[in-house]
Amino acid sequence: LVTQRDPIMLAMETATLDAASSGRLLLGVAAGWNAEEMRNHGTDPDHRFAVLRERMLAVREIWTKDEPEFHGKYVDFDPIWAWPKPARPSGPPVLVAGNGPRILPRVVEFGDEWMPNVNRVGDALPARIAEMRDLAKAAGRTDIAVTGYGVRADSDQVRTMAEIGVGRVVFYLPCVETDAALSILDDYAKLIDAD
Repeated sequence: LVTQRDPIMLAMETATLDAASSGRLLLGVAAGWNAEEMRNHGTDPDHRFAVLRERMLAVREIWTKDEPEFHGKYVDFDPIWAWPKPARPSGPPVLVAGNGPRILPRVVEFGDEWMPNVNRVGDALPARIAEMRDLAKAAGRTDIAVTGYGVRADSDQVRTMAEIGVGRVVFYLPCVETDAALSILDDYAKLIDAD
């Protein structure tokens, strides 16, 4: 929840993780929905998407410039030094989560992938993927990948996701006791091994 984090610290923490993992970090970002929680972190919920946008643009500046600076409405800092830099020159891939009607322009502007909750998007997912690809093309971007969040651990649903253009799936792990969680993870591993 980028709306609840300092962008300079977020950039440095994620750059450190990306560098330490030899470029394996994927950064999933979202604006959030819990108004009280956002207010506790100093973010006006009515401006959360603008805050998310500016903070992610600032994070990219920090990742990619030796002396980054950013001057916006919600983020404002003069030139700084921030090290280490991520393993990849442009930083780790940013997966923008969300399902709302205005999420796709945000993905095209400051994301590398779209990460919808497939259960909330439902049958509209193929059309939304096509819409995102059209927006990306109009913006001069190459194809933007899709990571489906909340996919059932079901080979038919995983196959359907691949057929409609979802390149990666993320299964949901419920909050259960350790033995039950391990059993669920074993089932996920079997599904992965089967494909």
